[in-house]
Amino acid sequence: MTAGYDVQALYPDLFEGVDSDLTRQIASNFASDAQEGYEANRRDVELAVLLSTDQISTEQFKALARAEIGLPAADVES
Repeated sequence: MTAGYDVQALYPDLFEGVDSDLTRQIASNFASDAQEGYEANRRDVELAVLLSTDQISTEQFKALARAEIGLPAADVES
């Protein structure tokens, strides 16, 4: 993970009960994004954890992500 940007440390409650290997994978993805200049907010991390732990489907993730950035629901599955 990048120095100073560890989503698990920033939002530990989101990772409660999540397998350590999966936690590491999720955190690593966000650390890679941070190296490219994008630092995720809490909702970004929450959605990634929900998707990764099968608490929401891919379709639900897409709909929630679109809503987060103010896009209308997609009519056609992409």
